[in-house]
Amino acid sequence: KDENSTNGIYRGKRRLPSLILRHGDVLTVGPPELAASVKLQYVDPPPWYILAIRWSLYGIGALICLVVLVIGIEWSKVPVRPLPIGIQGPVVVYSRDETPLRKPRTEVHRELRRLSDFSQYLPQAVVASEDSRFYWHFGVDPYGILRALVRNIQGGTIREGASTITQQVARSLFPEYVGRGNSAGRKLREMVVALKLETFYSKNDILKAYLNRVYLGIEAYGFEDAAQFYFDKTARDLSIEEAATLVATLPAPNSYNPVQDYNTALQLRNRVIERMRILGMISDEEASRARRSRIQVSPEAREFLSSVKAPYFYSYVFGELRQLLGKDLAQEGNFYVETGLDLQAQTLAEKSLRDYINSTGANLRFSQGAIVTLDTSNGEIRTLVGGADYTKSQFNRATQAQRQPGSTFKLFAYTAALEKGISAAKTYSCDPINNLKIDGCKRSSGDINMYTGLAQSENVTAIQVAQDAGLNNMVGVAQRLGIDSKLTPAPRLAIGLSEVNVLEITGSYGAIANSGVWNRPHAIRRILDSNDCTDNNDPQTCRVIYTFGENGEMSSQAVSPAVATIMTDMLRGVVQVGTGRSAALGLGEAGKTGTTDRNVDLWFIGFIPSRQLVTGIWLGNDDNSPTSGSSAQAAQLWSSYMRQVVQ
Repeated sequence: KDENSTNGIYRGKRRLPSLILRHGDVLTVGPPELAASVKLQYVDPPPWYILAIRWSLYGIGALICLVVLVIGIEWSKVPVRPLPIGIQGPVVVYSRDETPLRKPRTEVHRELRRLSDFSQYLPQAVVASEDSRFYWHFGVDPYGILRALVRNIQGGTIREGASTITQQVARSLFPEYVGRGNSAGRKLREMVVALKLETFYSKNDILKAYLNRVYLGIEAYGFEDAAQFYFDKTARDLSIEEAATLVATLPAPNSYNPVQDYNTALQLRNRVIERMRILGMISDEEASRARRSRIQVSPEAREFLSSVKAPYFYSYVFGELRQLLGKDLAQEGNFYVETGLDLQAQTLAEKSLRDYINSTGANLRFSQGAIVTLDTSNGEIRTLVGGADYTKSQFNRATQAQRQPGSTFKLFAYTAALEKGISAAKTYSCDPINNLKIDGCKRSSGDINMYTGLAQSENVTAIQVAQDAGLNNMVGVAQRLGIDSKLTPAPRLAIGLSEVNVLEITGSYGAIANSGVWNRPHAIRRILDSNDCTDNNDPQTCRVIYTFGENGEMSSQAVSPAVATIMTDMLRGVVQVGTGRSAALGLGEAGKTGTTDRNVDLWFIGFIPSRQLVTGIWLGNDDNSPTSGSSAQAAQLWSSYMRQVVQ
């Protein structure tokens, strides 16, 4: 405050009687044009957290302005009156010879005219499961976006979306504008359409459009189509449990149906029922009665869905589709999916496994198994069988079961040793390793080299080799060869003290067969957009939206060709003179047996380099109960099956 001083206080050329000082203010004592005036600067910076809050608010404000500007620009680009028909095509999965794995349905699409024409439980189940704040938000749910963002950051990957019902309608009915990619731009355009839909239509109109148009698999668009297919009744007459069953298929319409995976469908149905109860849509008594009801599917639906070729593989394709495109886009339908499946070999694999389990398995106490065959040159799945009978158990033992690999894991110990420059002729003692409680050699004596140690599957040799190579090096080799399962560097890891699945470790052996080049095991060769074709009768004229390996990230030189050649020679010894003699075909095959404690897991993984095929076989029981067999049974099955494949 200036108390009427002679010189006065100035900001610029203006004299001030008083001033509240702020950080950075510059003042002069006396008129600034006087040479004798004194310039002062007030320095009192705010705390860092105040600055952080201030700039965050500036940033948020700028972002909001930018979003509003973009929405304003995009608003006029998409007309929403009237709503387009928006009925798209199915997801058609083809084998390598262009045979569809499931026959198409030809029923005419049906829609209901009013929301009241649907069962009262259906919109309730949809809102409870998909968008519980549907009647509160404006087409975009800020809370849902924030929650999904936090959970995805915590999980380190995109596990949860935040699409509202309105956004799903926008994505389904306006694909030309919204787009079919999985990008931020697509999400923004989806939000613009959702906001415009909420402006021009009531909530009930939007919900009715969703109920009539949402993709529910098996060429069913809308709940009327799905109700007629699954329950042979109109959507008006659906009970609580039936409505919840259909809604439960929404996250993965081609996978979660009650015929192909009854247990998962039942679990998801009950989750929807519980959400309805929590939100007060149904009473405790109604929820209890609905949960205690079986899912009764029409005989026609059961027959149709049971006709799928290669059901374990078919189900796996849709899981891979979700990984490649994201859950939201994958569930829309309208795709042609090309795979590398060999239907003839697949039929042989299914029959070979089923017959072997029914005969030999009944005597030796194993009731399940899995077979995977890969093309070693590119990693394509040629056959995939995840169990003895898909109609009885949909659990995929080729991709979902984590089993101890036994001696098949020795591949990584020996490969790591060769990489380090250790000669395969180096000898190791057969004496037990007492401090690790490892018995001595069972089939050999004295000192044996690496060739003999691997051929005879001597555990004590494998552990010494792993220690020579370095345990961390062994883990590194396994990871480079495609093992994604968690591995802990420990001596017993060399003899299978870990868990892997059949598909990933079969891919590891395939890399050795392929001169050390690892290709990610995969089902899908290409994905085409069946909504964007120059000739609707020719899938090959459709726009390609994914091709395996187009960016080069799906393959790598995991080990050197020289190491792979020596390793292949050592694995040939397993079949020629070692524990894998039951697998012999006389075609230069190479492979490795594996058996875990109490004969719980029986393995053989082998390849025929000249035919560019690798096959992994696992036999055992889901409850980890011991068998009376050995890896010889897996090797016998491998030989029987592969002889038919290559003849």
